Amino acid sequence: ILTVYITLFFSGGIFISAYENLPLSSCLYETASALGTVGLTLGITPQLHVPSQLILILLMYLGRVGSLTLMYAALSGKKAVNSKLPLEKITIG
Repeated sequence: ILTVYITLFFSGGIFISAYENLPLSSCLYETASALGTVGLTLGITPQLHVPSQLILILLMYLGRVGSLTLMYAALSGKKAVNSKLPLEKITIG
């Protein structure tokens, strides 16, 4: 789980820094805030282009849902259900 968060953190920060030509420290701050769903910003988010904003939105979503939940959803397969609901005849009166 830690590896997933660190990978998302650094890859998002490096992408935004390279795409927007901004300092890496500012971009890492924004990605850490997005991934941690903290809500803090240095004020550069409104100036970002759409791909960078989409990266931040994705990080916010992944941070909110949680990587453990995402990994469980991706790795757990649907099991065949062989059970049936009970059937009972109820006598009234």
